[in-house]
Amino acid sequence: MKITVQHSILIAATAVFSYGCAGSETGTTITGTAVETQVTEDASGSQDPMDPDTDMSAERTGNNTVSADNTIGRNMNIVALVQQNPNLSTFLELIRASDLVTILESPAPYTVFAPTNEAFDALPAGTIESLKDPASKMELTRIIQAHVLPNRISSAEMQDNMPMVTAQGDEVVVTKNGSAITVGGAKVITPDVQASNGIVHVVDRVLIPPQNSND
Repeated sequence: MKITVQHSILIAATAVFSYGCAGSETGTTITGTAVETQVTEDASGSQDPMDPDTDMSAERTGNNTVSADNTIGRNMNIVALVQQNPNLSTFLELIRASDLVTILESPAPYTVFAPTNEAFDALPAGTIESLKDPASKMELTRIIQAHVLPNRISSAEMQDNMPMVTAQGDEVVVTKNGSAITVGGAKVITPDVQASNGIVHVVDRVLIPPQNSND
């Protein structure tokens, strides 16, 4: 799908999430579902693994530094894991540009479909630079959220024709034939990369959220 200035304006006008930011000292909440929930933590700072109600919420630490040693348990968190893969450097840049680093480092369990650099290179010329423009932050946030599920789903748990709702609020459908898996038309090329706060599946295509059906 081509991204144009008109497309950006339409998406920004029809965004279905709540985004709040009151400075570096305050919290940011991004919700991709109709019901906003809060991530609950116990005294040790870990979320109850049996609690399925999670959202993309986290407290600001004052910067967007990716902390490779910011782990929960023995694995690296999702952002640190992405940082370790040179072929995911464009995805990492866009996570930073959308101010979602702190959120994707948080303890809540997420599933992330991480597009390769080649997947982003396949987009129309100038798309990435346009998305990194502060004026496109709302659209960029929607696109990053379209690659995130607010729960942990492994490849073994995915079933053919299984619908999944992203943190952005749209539905993507799994197609599964043996070990071959596609999600929203994107082929999973490296499944089940374990993170301390979820799981990463590397994909060969960028998942673009649809426009409002009334547009």
